[in-house]
Amino acid sequence: MSLLDVRVWAVVLALLAFIALRGKRWAYLAFVVLGLLYVPAQTQFRVHAPKCQLVIPTMNVVELSLQNYVALALFAGFCWMSWVQFRGSKARFIWTVLATVLAGALVEIAEGMTGRGSCRVRDLVPAAAGALGAALVLAVLSRLFRKPGYVRIARPRPAVAPRQPVAPQRPVAPLRGIPTLPVSPRGVVPPPQDFSPTPAAPPSDLPATEEVAPTQEGVAQPEITQRLRAILQRFLQRFLAMLQRLWGLIRGRRRTIVVAIVVLALVGAAAFVILLLPAPAPTVVEQPKAAPPPPPRPLQADAEGYYEPSYNFSVAGRRFTRLTLRPEPFVTFSRVGTREEAGCAEARIGPDAVHLRCELYRVGMVTIDGRFPSRVVTSRLDAPVLSALITVTNARGEIMYRARDSFRWHEPD
Repeated sequence: MSLLDVRVWAVVLALLAFIALRGKRWAYLAFVVLGLLYVPAQTQFRVHAPKCQLVIPTMNVVELSLQNYVALALFAGFCWMSWVQFRGSKARFIWTVLATVLAGALVEIAEGMTGRGSCRVRDLVPAAAGALGAALVLAVLSRLFRKPGYVRIARPRPAVAPRQPVAPQRPVAPLRGIPTLPVSPRGVVPPPQDFSPTPAAPPSDLPATEEVAPTQEGVAQPEITQRLRAILQRFLQRFLAMLQRLWGLIRGRRRTIVVAIVVLALVGAAAFVILLLPAPAPTVVEQPKAAPPPPPRPLQADAEGYYEPSYNFSVAGRRFTRLTLRPEPFVTFSRVGTREEAGCAEARIGPDAVHLRCELYRVGMVTIDGRFPSRVVTSRLDAPVLSALITVTNARGEIMYRARDSFRWHEPD
């Protein structure tokens, strides 16, 4: 792949990663597929069976592998994407770590299939370390910033405008000479008489006041403050309850905890002592001398002799009988009682292909383009060793003969 192709592929992967962090499942799957195809694409998809080194790494190898900060950052980012995708799962931590380690194993297998890298178990150490570290950080952050289910911040309602006073109805004057009684409308019960004392009239010297409806901001701000205080109080209560449960667990199993700390200290001290011990000198074992490799078999293109065609065609009264490549390339035609040989001014003889251009006197040009089915010399006299296309043209460039034929090889006379 060219540098431009690598940059385009990297930009596409970065865009898919950004979309996958927004929670899009299709972008996550496309990122995984394209990321795995990136390795064989560098070798034009020429793959073979991988040969992986299934050797458990030692502590020194693990320490060296953890210094690969680029791989740690890449797998931590992939763990972040997986964490977003498994947001609805109860075992979110476990599935995220497993997906990251599985992606690292697939990348190692792809590198082993293409030969661009080595397929080793030790290379999974950065993947596992990056996945565990990123998953722990994300779990703690999600635990701290998770909102409880009871939190519902409602929007403040707008203030209700005061009702307009209803104008009193004009009293109807009674008819002369007929007494009238107050009659209430049909279906309306008249209110009881008001025996409360009449309020005193306000003094006339006070300034007139105007009723103002409470504003929306003044109503919403105390409500939001009160709810935030309730949220903070609930968080502190949960945090203190978690600390109390942790302290109770420690007190209930303090003997087991002390034994575990002592065992870990002893194991750490033993490992430190083992690491400080000098490594034993390697035992040098004399390897048996390998047998010399067999000599390479001679190539068919370098074999001296002549080639007989399976079909002896005739052109201009001459019959094609044989073809010779070594030591000098030429073609042989026979007439009645005579044999005519035409040398090849243009000859390219390789291990796999042959190209000859020979001039036949008073006839024209003979062109032979052929290939060797088997590169090495064969001892079978009846087996075709050369397949060639024979073209004969006259002096005006007209084709007199054109056909494909097979040749059998014979040792020189």
